[in-house]
Amino acid sequence: MQNPLQWEQYEARILQIAGFNNYRRVLLGSSFIAVDDWTLSDLQKLIDAHLHPGDEVVEAADSCALFGGGILFLDGTPVLVPQCCGTLADLYSWQVLVKPQFQSGYFCMEGHPCPKATRQGPVLHITCHDEDEGFDPPTLPEFSVGIDALASAISTAERTLTGLCEKVDRLSSHFGVQKLSTHLIQGK
Repeated sequence: MQNPLQWEQYEARILQIAGFNNYRRVLLGSSFIAVDDWTLSDLQKLIDAHLHPGDEVVEAADSCALFGGGILFLDGTPVLVPQCCGTLADLYSWQVLVKPQFQSGYFCMEGHPCPKATRQGPVLHITCHDEDEGFDPPTLPEFSVGIDALASAISTAERTLTGLCEKVDRLSSHFGVQKLSTHLIQGK
């Protein structure tokens, strides 16, 4: 769907059908919901759906992390959005980008296609291009971000995910594991 209004209506309808239409979306036209808004009962429904796709049952310890991820905003504009199959665990791949020894490499490897970052002094140059697959939702093909600003954004996102981990871990016994967030948030 190329029409933004149609896409927005489609995404809103999907969330309504799932029973999650009362949540604040991070990005208009997407189904990305702010993780710090989730109630415990809705998280349980979401995790049930994640671990029971169709007739199949997947044990929490054998599951991938919950689908989604972080959206990178520069000056209030989204420049990098989670891609197909991206998970909440992708945030942890961002940590390597701000380490002094990082020079160049792909990140958000849970999803596809994957962006590539290259250090240029105090700045990361990020390229979103794949010969075989387009970025969808679309991203800027190239942009730069200050490493210090990115490190600050990562710290904020980590604090948010820590809160989500604590909430998800309250459901651990229901799903038969000691620490549910290890599997469904951290992707371990």
